[in-house]
Amino acid sequence: MNHSPRAAGAAIQRLLVELIEAEASSLLEAELVYHADDPYAVTAVFSSEPAAVRWRFSRDLLIDGVDRPTGLGDVHLRPCLDSHGRAVVIIELHSMGQEAQIQARASDLRAFVDRITELVPPGSESQHLDVDAAVAALLVADRSD
Repeated sequence: MNHSPRAAGAAIQRLLVELIEAEASSLLEAELVYHADDPYAVTAVFSSEPAAVRWRFSRDLLIDGVDRPTGLGDVHLRPCLDSHGRAVVIIELHSMGQEAQIQARASDLRAFVDRITELVPPGSESQHLDVDAAVAALLVADRSD
């Protein structure tokens, strides 16, 4: 679909995806978000009623899943062709005994992957971690419990 301007150290991709259900499918707006200061994770936000649904998963999972079936735990990706012969990626999300299948255009995901791997090249993720900030955040969270 389109992407918003890249903030320093971040990439955001807005896209239209299809929620595949047994009887029918419906279109959802979605947003992929990546921040270089959290270099191992991607967040997907799906606009849904009554509230948006957020999934956080491995950036490597997305990078690999654009080209080949992959998955671990609650998130699985599988590239394939849709009924019109267009390249798509099926994203399967599993949580508490329920499953959702989302279909996204492969070109949208590939464009996002290209941007995040340009921002943080594979293998350099650890150079972007702020360990002191992560420890401080854990200490603050521990005090609030």
